[in-house]
Amino acid sequence: MLTPDGLGLGPLALSWASLTLLLGVLTWTALARWPGAGVALGVSLLAARLWAAAPGLASSRPLLDNVLDVLDPRRGDWAWGAGLTAGVLFLACSGRQTLRRAVRPLLLSVLAGALPLLLRPAPSAVQVTAAPLPGLSADRTFLPAPLPRPTVLNFWATWCGPCRSELPLLAHEQQRGGAVTLVNVGESPAQVQGFLRSSAPGLRTRTGGDALAAQLRVTAFPTTVVLGPQGQVLARHLGPLSAAQLRRLVRLAGASATQGSEAP
Repeated sequence: MLTPDGLGLGPLALSWASLTLLLGVLTWTALARWPGAGVALGVSLLAARLWAAAPGLASSRPLLDNVLDVLDPRRGDWAWGAGLTAGVLFLACSGRQTLRRAVRPLLLSVLAGALPLLLRPAPSAVQVTAAPLPGLSADRTFLPAPLPRPTVLNFWATWCGPCRSELPLLAHEQQRGGAVTLVNVGESPAQVQGFLRSSAPGLRTRTGGDALAAQLRVTAFPTTVVLGPQGQVLARHLGPLSAAQLRRLVRLAGASATQGSEAP
């Protein structure tokens, strides 16, 4: 099933970025059969990840989080331009003959990776009109309140492993004052609060987000959606976020607020 965030395969979901990666890698692997082709692929992928993740890497974060931002293909996004450039430079350094052999596999890999752009449904002009949602932290509960706008909405569940892995990052951004709103889906407030007490004491989240998730066609977790000042969807991402990507989404939400205030 095609969704705004990717391809649903039963209980599994592949984001559009993951589909691009998968199709491109499979095509290159099938066509590029000479020694060193795999190394060129590795150089390209590493460059694409480093370029995308580098702005979020910091010595103040746990080393494992920095490593996962680069190596976990589900986290964050990819700098495809930087990756292709690094791969072509590596092939050029390997010799003119190698570069000539790589032209056809490279072009076909790029075309295969671009196929998800044709499959991806056109963005719908959804404007969120959610009812006020209650909130809670590890030791407090809050009365239902409207969602802040603009904001970065993160839909999550306690049973979702990728959701749990990014909670420290989201909690840190909340504590910095970033416009990040977590929305739990499908679980009772008591269940969520018990989880927060044991695993994420610094986090604040809304609960009862089932109707909102359905309105935004959220089908897998974690899904992050950037809402503009009028409740319009500005961006969305399926899968855990890297620190660099979260900062970009928070900046996007902030920029939309500035543009909205300047509109006549």
